[in-house]
Amino acid sequence: MEEQLSRHYDRLQERDYNRSKAGLGSGGGPGASTLAPDGAAVAQHYNSLQDRHRTLTGGSDILHLRNLNNWIKSVLIGRYLKRGHSVLDLACGKGGDMLKFKAGGCAAYVGIDIAGQSVRDAVYRYNGANGRPGMNFPATFAVGDFCASDLDQTLPPQLRFHLVSCQFALHYSFSSEASALQLLRNVACRLEPGGVFVGTTTDANVLVRRLRAAPALTFGNDHYSVTFDAAHASKCFPAAQPFGIRYRFSLQEAVEDCEEFLVPFAMLVKLAERCGLVLESRHNFTDLFAAEWRTNKQLLDKMRVLPEHGAIADAEWEVAHSYLAFAFRRLGPDGKPPQRPPPTVRNTGHRPCTDAGLLWLPGGDGAPAPPGGGGAPSRKREQPEPGGNEREERRAKVQSVHQEKDALFD
Repeated sequence: MEEQLSRHYDRLQERDYNRSKAGLGSGGGPGASTLAPDGAAVAQHYNSLQDRHRTLTGGSDILHLRNLNNWIKSVLIGRYLKRGHSVLDLACGKGGDMLKFKAGGCAAYVGIDIAGQSVRDAVYRYNGANGRPGMNFPATFAVGDFCASDLDQTLPPQLRFHLVSCQFALHYSFSSEASALQLLRNVACRLEPGGVFVGTTTDANVLVRRLRAAPALTFGNDHYSVTFDAAHASKCFPAAQPFGIRYRFSLQEAVEDCEEFLVPFAMLVKLAERCGLVLESRHNFTDLFAAEWRTNKQLLDKMRVLPEHGAIADAEWEVAHSYLAFAFRRLGPDGKPPQRPPPTVRNTGHRPCTDAGLLWLPGGDGAPAPPGGGGAPSRKREQPEPGGNEREERRAKVQSVHQEKDALFD
C-alpha cells in the first residue's frame, strides 16, 4: 500500500486539470470536471455562513478536500511556528485555525476579520465551543478591513508578531494596487525581523489555464465554479494590468458566488519586497502534497485526509489544484535577514473574551456590541527596499517545488 501511494502521489507534480485531462489522483468518483468585492459584500457573505460543527469523518460533502486543506495549512504553519511565538491571524473568520496555532505553541494571538459576526463566532470558539476546551493563550480580536486601514496606527502599540497568517483571503486584496499594498504593509509593520508571513491563495496560473481551455468564461465541476467577467472575453491578461482581474467563485459548503481577483504572483513578490518581505517558498497545493506527505504521514492519517481506498476523488483534487501556499520572510532594517531569531514571549494563559472586548477598526462590518456581551454566536510603515543585487541573489535561492513561470500573463 505504501509503495502504491508513493507512485500515485509522485505523479501529482506531473499532471494538471483542465477540460481535456483526467486530472490528479486515481480515485475518480462523481463530479469530474465539466468545463463549460467589495468589502461589505465579502463580510455579508461570510457572516451568513453558519459555524457548522464538523468532524474529521463526517458533516461535509467535501470532507477529504476540507481535511486536505487543513492538513496543508497545518504543515505550512507548523514549519514556521515555534513555541513562544505570537501570531497575527488576518482574515481569521470564525477562528478555525486557532487549534493549529495552539498545537504549535502559540503564546499570544490576535485575530482580525472584516466580518463582525464571524469574529464573534471566533470569540465563542476561543472561550470553548461544541464541548471543546478554550484556547490556552491570551487573545485579542478585532473587526476591521486590513486592506484599507493602517494596523500600525490602530492596533495597541505593544502588539508585535513572529508569524502572520492569511489563509484563503489574500486574493480579495488584489482589487487594486492600493488594497494589496496596504495588506502587505500591515503584515510587515508589526512582524518581527526574521518573522514569517504565511498564507494560501488562488493559483492564478491554474485559473487562467483552465479559463483558456474552457469554451466560455465559466469552468468548474460539481464542487466549484469560476466565472470571469465579460471584460475578460479575450482571455488575455497583460502583465502591465495585474490588478482588478475579477471573477466570481463558488465552492460547495463554503463560498457562494463571491467576487474574487486573480493574484499574479510576480506582482505579489514585487509588492512584498517594497515592504521588506522576501519570498521563501511558493507551492501549488498538489506540489506541496507530493513533496510533504511522506514526512507528515502521521498527521495525514490523524487528520483523515485520505479515504479508506487511499485516493482523493479527482473532482476534489481539481479544487485543491486551484490553490497555492506561500511564505515570505521579514527582513531587518538593513534589508538583510537578521542573524538571530526574534525572542519569544511568555504565554500568560487563557483570558476570557467578550463582545465588549472587541477592537473595532476602520472598515469593519457591524456595530460594537453593548457592554457586557456574552460572546456567543447568534445564529440566524513601509520598510526600505533591499539593494538590487542582494535582492536578486535571495530570489535565486528560493527553495520552491512549484517552478512554473508566470508566462500566462502576456
